[in-house]
Amino acid sequence: MKVTVFLILSLLFSTNTYSDYIRTGPVEYENCLWSFIIEICGWETGDSYLVGQRLYRFKTRYDDREIIEVVNNYTICYSNTVPGYIYYKGEYKSRSDEIRFECRYVR
Repeated sequence: MKVTVFLILSLLFSTNTYSDYIRTGPVEYENCLWSFIIEICGWETGDSYLVGQRLYRFKTRYDDREIIEVVNNYTICYSNTVPGYIYYKGEYKSRSDEIRFECRYVR
């Protein structure tokens, strides 16, 4: 009985019960090229990021606090949770603090 009450209370009061947004597409980062005073930017695909000496894959579930902007009828999410170096298939691509991805609101 005590275990059942504990499980019910932990589900009710847990902040990590489930996420607010689920990533449904690939992660993209902004890659810019400079030519004198003209900046040309585009979005490229990345699959992991570097922390210390280890590559981590982007997660699929995001809390509302981790999303900085949602556009296009709640289908594109922007997040600044990436610490910096973006990789694709193990190859360094760019340094970025902001990513975007297709998402779905689940709450």
